[in-house]
Amino acid sequence: MKGGQQPPEGQYALDVERVIDAPAESIFDAFIALYDSRRPDWVTHSELDLRPGGRWSVAFQVPNGPAFREERVITAVEQPHRLAYDMTAIYEDAPSFSTTVEITVDAAPDGQRIRLVQRGFPTAKTRDDFAGGWPDVLDELARRTSMRRGGDGQQSEY
Repeated sequence: MKGGQQPPEGQYALDVERVIDAPAESIFDAFIALYDSRRPDWVTHSELDLRPGGRWSVAFQVPNGPAFREERVITAVEQPHRLAYDMTAIYEDAPSFSTTVEITVDAAPDGQRIRLVQRGFPTAKTRDDFAGGWPDVLDELARRTSMRRGGDGQQSEY
């Protein structure tokens, strides 16, 4: 956009990535578990049908933020390299909005690059609120999956 023009409503996007020293399968599985079977405290509920067309309902209570839920419809599952879904964020005291999310895991020097692209935010502020949380998610994935050298020179998972 030229001259300080803002994009049309719904055109705000974010793109975050991180290289993690772990197999693609471990990263993909850990991402799913983060919102399903091995949830952190800020994920308060999850129901997942992991297949194209499947539904994924996730409830959140993020620190210093409002409780909300995401109703997701899976659009692509290509384990361990790609997951995509349509998401509607639902708040008790604010308008809902919808975005698309695509997560890819590809080989990179020193590990695997996990990249998350989320498109369709209604405002820059809403995008920035979500952009502030995704690095924490990637940090948690790295913590759960990164390989480290043990004293015997063998790699082991955390």
